Amino acid sequence: METIKILKKQQVENYFQLNLGNVAAFVGSPQQKQIFADYAVKGHTAFDQYQSFYSKWLGKRHFDSLMIVSRAGQVIYSNDERITSGVFLKSKTGTPELTAFVSGLKNPSFTDFGQSSLRDNDTVAYFSAPVKNADKVSGVILFTINSKSLDGIMHDIIGLGETGESYLVGRDRMFRSNSRLIDEDIVVNPAFLVDTFSVDEAVEGKSGNEILINYRGEYVLSSYIATEVAGMTWALVVEVDLSEAMAVKREGEEQDYLATYADTYGYPDLYMLDPDGYIFYTARQQVDYQTNILNGPYAESGFSKIVEQVIEKGTMVVSDYSRYAPAGDKVSAFLAKPIIKDDKIQMIIALQIPIDQVSAIMKNHGGLSETGDTYLVGSDKLWRTESLQTANYKVNSTLLNPKVLADTKPVREALAGKSGTEIVENAAGIKVLASWAPFVFHDLRWAIVNEVSQTEVGKPVAKLFKTNVMMAAASILGVLFLSFLISGGITRQIGAIMKAMVKVEDGDFDTRAEVVSKDELGAMASSFNQMIENTKDLMDSREEEHEQLQESIMGMLMEISDLSEGDMTVRATVREDATGTVADSLNMMLEELSGTISKIKRSSEQVGVTANKLSSSTSDLALRSESQSELIKGAVHDIEEMTAAIEEAAVQANTSAETSKLSTAAATEGTKAVEETSLAMEAIRGNVQDTARAIKRLGESSQEISDFAKTINDISDRTSILALNASIQAAAAGEEGRGFAVVAEEIQRLAERAAGSTRQIETLIKNILGEITDASASMDSSIQEVVQGTKLSEDALAKLKDINTRSTVVADLIATVSRATGEQAENAVKVAGVMGEIGVISTESANETRNTSSSMGDMARVADEMLQSVATFKLPEDEDEADEEESTSLAELLDTENA
Repeated sequence: METIKILKKQQVENYFQLNLGNVAAFVGSPQQKQIFADYAVKGHTAFDQYQSFYSKWLGKRHFDSLMIVSRAGQVIYSNDERITSGVFLKSKTGTPELTAFVSGLKNPSFTDFGQSSLRDNDTVAYFSAPVKNADKVSGVILFTINSKSLDGIMHDIIGLGETGESYLVGRDRMFRSNSRLIDEDIVVNPAFLVDTFSVDEAVEGKSGNEILINYRGEYVLSSYIATEVAGMTWALVVEVDLSEAMAVKREGEEQDYLATYADTYGYPDLYMLDPDGYIFYTARQQVDYQTNILNGPYAESGFSKIVEQVIEKGTMVVSDYSRYAPAGDKVSAFLAKPIIKDDKIQMIIALQIPIDQVSAIMKNHGGLSETGDTYLVGSDKLWRTESLQTANYKVNSTLLNPKVLADTKPVREALAGKSGTEIVENAAGIKVLASWAPFVFHDLRWAIVNEVSQTEVGKPVAKLFKTNVMMAAASILGVLFLSFLISGGITRQIGAIMKAMVKVEDGDFDTRAEVVSKDELGAMASSFNQMIENTKDLMDSREEEHEQLQESIMGMLMEISDLSEGDMTVRATVREDATGTVADSLNMMLEELSGTISKIKRSSEQVGVTANKLSSSTSDLALRSESQSELIKGAVHDIEEMTAAIEEAAVQANTSAETSKLSTAAATEGTKAVEETSLAMEAIRGNVQDTARAIKRLGESSQEISDFAKTINDISDRTSILALNASIQAAAAGEEGRGFAVVAEEIQRLAERAAGSTRQIETLIKNILGEITDASASMDSSIQEVVQGTKLSEDALAKLKDINTRSTVVADLIATVSRATGEQAENAVKVAGVMGEIGVISTESANETRNTSSSMGDMARVADEMLQSVATFKLPEDEDEADEEESTSLAELLDTENA
């Protein structure tokens, strides 16, 4: 996006520089200067011979039309159907045309887009420049560009994906180019304002990249920069929808990388949210997609609560399990973490964690009997896993079931942070041998409980008790005899066990308790020795696993160490241990990054080669065009000298003809003036008569209004009487009629106000009728004077027509004498004009080729910079090319040796 932004900035600025140069070259040509001289003599016919030339010139430069305006501000030529010749721009205040004319009187300039009342409020922008003769401004030429003139540059979205776009915005926060995502013309349309952070920064001359809400109300990755346009600063913005920018689809796959990640690790869903809680991406796009989790339909969910905590704390938060409606009301937990830049949360990443994996751990109850159970309980005393003994609770499911509260001693103590083992009564009211402990992870605090029914635990004890009773008698007899012998063995055996325990306590796991008896204490010593052996084996196994994991990590770091130097060919070995997942994810990322950098590198090389070739070609063409232009300028100079000589010879012949023409023209103009005066007098008479009739109708209407006023006055009188009667009735009603009396008083006041207003209207109408009568008398007098003026105009017209007839005869005789000389002069002027056209075209071609050469050079430099920025990366195809070059060099060496 950064590269695209810089390239488009150069394209836009080159567009305006090139057009300003073209306009300056066009108005500075001798041909355009001659046009104003010809116009003074020939009038509008002076432009006839240039119509086709103007059309071709405009078409090549993507201008819609041009207008030629005199220094006084009058349009003397226009090929725009909506703005015709004769329009005075100085009277069209507030229009882009007047702004362009005023700017063009000074220098070649650009007038920003605006809505023109002269063009049916269409959007238009102008390039304008002055035409000068001997440093004196003769007039201004205006060139129109339409509102889509910049769309060709902005709508090129190569590299921006499906949702990417680029656009221009002015300081007024209105568009200067159309959006490819909106199917209407929005340039300088006040209904489409772009009041975003990107535009605010760019119009102040800043450049950067931000995650923000754009003008369409969607979250995007926005890259912005200021661009200078003919002395103005516009904002150039390049944007991509944030979900597409963050979750890229790998080529040839239906789902994006993050959705694949969620599938790989068993997450039901993966979310990306903005700092306001809006979910702009989900891997599954369930019903919660594009909703606000904080104030939308799921604002009361556990997901919403942890998002609030993330925003408040700015750290990772894990939620407890609860039912989540968008997941089909399944039990789910959420893990959310913010992405922070400059101490500000840019977005929030969240994972939906299923209950299945936790349940699988709790169901693995090896070592417990048939009545054994292992479960988790939350701080609300609700089960977080299913009981293995659901039948004891008489429910289908214990998971988050409020009907089965686990408010037992083990749960209470575990939630209080205590551990223990004891025979207690469980939530089903059954005596069990229970062992409990707290489970704490981030903000989660659960109780983990293991239990076995007391009945099952007591069965071996009861059997042993019966056996002991039967053997009690025999035992008593032998106890006395054996007590002396056994006491010594018991003491030695216990001493050996205690000695071994002391050494184990000091960390000596190689020690063993000596077995000196074959009774229960001897069995205990053997079991103790076996426990020490198992513990030592477990420690050795853990240490070996730790060493293997350390070796795997170090090996992977060694494999990817060249990555820091830009070597994109390295790959991490995918092992079967814990590092395998990390290595696989790293390799996937390197594959994607290598492909992207390869495309950029190939594009940069191709652009650089093409730009260098075009730059070289256009440079040669510019030199040739300049040489051709110099030769043509010399020819034009010679022809102009010849034309001047011919015109000087024709001056004397034209003098008498011109004098005659002037007198004839004066007579003609006098005739036309008198005719127009006569017609105007007739029109005035008609208008005065129409005005008199209108005044008469106004008087009649005023009389009708007077009648209406009288009617209103009558109604007001009757209303006053009605209000008086109501007051009397209210007074007769006593206390109950007091409220009605207030209404009657208000009606009385309104009636009095209406009567007063009616009297004022009658007075005003009487005054108007008096003034209408006076105006009617004045209009009749004016009509008589107009009739008399009309008769005088008709007499003057007859006399001027006679003078005009005689002047025409004299002018025809003189014109015959000068015609031959004039034709020769006109032919010479045409030749000079044609050569001038050729000179202008040659000069413009040279300018365009120089500008094109400069643009190609800029493009080559940009390509070189892009190539240098990715040259540090070593790619797989680079190794293939190196192998091919080595093979080629070896083959050439063998050929040389053979020769």
